[in-house]
Amino acid sequence: MSAARTLDWLLLLPSLLLLALLMGLPLAAMLATSLQPNVLLSFTGPALDNYGYLLSRGYYLQVIWRTLRMAGETTLLAIPLGYLAAMLLRNLSGRAGNLAMMGLTFPILAGPLTVVLGWMALLADGGPFLGPLVEAGLISPPRLLGSEAGVVISLVQFVLPFTVLTLYTGLRQIQPQMHEAAQSLGASGTVRFLHVTLPLSLPSVLSATIITFSLAASSFISPHYLGGAGQLTLTTLVSQFIMATFNAELAAAAAGLLLLLMLASVVAITAVIGRFVRP
Repeated sequence: MSAARTLDWLLLLPSLLLLALLMGLPLAAMLATSLQPNVLLSFTGPALDNYGYLLSRGYYLQVIWRTLRMAGETTLLAIPLGYLAAMLLRNLSGRAGNLAMMGLTFPILAGPLTVVLGWMALLADGGPFLGPLVEAGLISPPRLLGSEAGVVISLVQFVLPFTVLTLYTGLRQIQPQMHEAAQSLGASGTVRFLHVTLPLSLPSVLSATIITFSLAASSFISPHYLGGAGQLTLTTLVSQFIMATFNAELAAAAAGLLLLLMLASVVAITAVIGRFVRP
């Protein structure tokens, strides 16, 4: 091994050790806990009985399906919206671009809890958004609080900054000469988008899709406050197991299932979108 390569590994070593300490050990402890018996199940551990219990009950299968469905709906809504916003942001410059970037990142700085509390006020039947329409008789009370639609609306708003920034980075890397060359050959704006912008931005679309889906599937605050007990996801189910039934083993198994589902989803997303990415 060359001296330069050795120096690279030495510089990387502190980060690897910190990653192993802060992520590797807790993850190993969680997986070990998920293989142990609990107050509901008695078996000779370590074994996969906790996972089998969760996967054999219709109620928990509905929770798993709801988690994947909400994450998928959020991704399908956020990617087109984020792509349009990223294209607009790419064309802005100077003060307008700086203001747009600040506005985009403000929800991240405010924190997810503040944003969710705002949605709780906006989505209420008597809130400033729907209240006037309900009072005027234009719509019936939609009951968005405690519904899947309310959770998805909040999740889309939560993931959009991350989606837009990822797509914006990819769009910025496309050389302007590519568009100029296509335009000089007589390509219209639609043709330039379909044959230049979209194909060259697919790697960032892939990254944004993975990030968006992962953030939505692992979100806790939106399902907890806007969905409640009627819209449990795997994250809120973990909280219930710990806080309500004090069953750390089943909580660890639910967290392990979430991790496995997210890994499988990342592989599936990569397989679907990656086939269109040009080498």
